[in-house]
Amino acid sequence: MHTMNLFSQKRILFLVLAACSIYPIYKGINAWDRRNDGFAIEKIGSEYASDPKWNIAYTPQEIAKVNHLLDQPFSYLGRGFQCYAFISADGNYVLKFVRYQRLRPPEIFDWLPQIEWVKKMKQEKQELHDKRKNYIFTSFKLAYECVPHETALLYVHLNKTKGLHKRVCIRDRVGTTYEIPIDRYEFVLQQKAFLIKPTIEQLMREGKVDEAKKRIGQIFQLLTSCAKKGVLDTDGALIRKNNLGFLDDRAIYIDAGKLALKSKIKRKKVFVKDLKRLRPFEKWLEEHYPSLVPSFDRQKQLAIEEF
Repeated sequence: MHTMNLFSQKRILFLVLAACSIYPIYKGINAWDRRNDGFAIEKIGSEYASDPKWNIAYTPQEIAKVNHLLDQPFSYLGRGFQCYAFISADGNYVLKFVRYQRLRPPEIFDWLPQIEWVKKMKQEKQELHDKRKNYIFTSFKLAYECVPHETALLYVHLNKTKGLHKRVCIRDRVGTTYEIPIDRYEFVLQQKAFLIKPTIEQLMREGKVDEAKKRIGQIFQLLTSCAKKGVLDTDGALIRKNNLGFLDDRAIYIDAGKLALKSKIKRKKVFVKDLKRLRPFEKWLEEHYPSLVPSFDRQKQLAIEEF
């Protein structure tokens, strides 16, 4: 009995080591994946069933408008932690798909022997990913229903549909084109924003100092508007991750996948503390455009006084 158990343990260990050895080879074969920034069409598809809690009501006119906007090709723009992004041919809109490979158990589990502890670990991973998916979906729905002006979201499609939309053309980083039945995908459509630092840099190069100061004020207006609605962006690395951008008339959150309803942000003390997330931007101004720092300080103080 002891010998049999020892044999079984050695066999399991062998299988684990074999799987661990084969897996890097498997990843190496797929090195082209890195050239495509990790994108593959199967990574934006899911097997999740529709859930009424993700439904959002749209009028026929709104659907028609979205279909018109989607009736142009979209080319690969980049990826964040949660989504792959594609920019429209006219440069005005961004189509985002959930990166579902981050919401599935690692592929290594498929290489391991399907013994009880492996199955349990895989199940735990899946439950964690399901929780993360729910967090992302909740944030997107909240963004559209509560702060669409502050996120520039035009459309949020979190449940698969049938016959509602046309096929949409997307082109990946290496130039491969796909025509996808977008009804079968979860996606969001957003206005294209310009990053805050390059925008400030351009304005200062052109000598448009007053406009640069106005842009700084728009950042504080954004945080103030969301806070008064009880919506908090939970991204602590707001500036480092380039989660703020400008439209023609306002600042917006580019990443709408990390928003949460938090009534505490309505309290002035909490709001003041939240403004510390802008400190990296202030330091950047101190280093590159010190003449704009007094404006930053004034806008900050004004936001606090008027909150």
